[in-house]
Amino acid sequence: MKSYFIFVIVLSVAYLVYYAVIIVQDLYGKKGAEKTDEEVFDLGAPEDEQSVTVTESDTGFNVGDEMYETDVAPTASPAPQEAEATADNGEATVAEKMERLKAKAEEQMEETATYLSDAYTADELYKAMIAKGKTDNRPELAWKPLKDRL
Repeated sequence: MKSYFIFVIVLSVAYLVYYAVIIVQDLYGKKGAEKTDEEVFDLGAPEDEQSVTVTESDTGFNVGDEMYETDVAPTASPAPQEAEATADNGEATVAEKMERLKAKAEEQMEETATYLSDAYTADELYKAMIAKGKTDNRPELAWKPLKDRL
């Protein structure tokens, strides 16, 4: 016999013995022990945790004994002192404050150049995607699917 046939016979006998042992273990093994898929972690004794009070004010917030100040201008509703000032001075002070806030925000903005003056709505863009860039009464979009790059 060649060495290959000897290898095949030995391997087949080893598989037969292995599967016979596994089948016997399944039939006559411990039947009372059920295995579950969940894991149990021991976290130790529960520690006593105390809650910390958090309070909010006009200038910031407090967490426990520490105070944190925020640098955000009120946008939703004016503070009580501002409400009294607007009641006395009228609409002019509100407009002035809005102009100052607008100017402050514009200082922080970046200049951008618009390149698409005829913007698409969500529905129009969806239709253009389905039609692969061809739309009615509009210039054709350059459509480059991601599949082409792969």
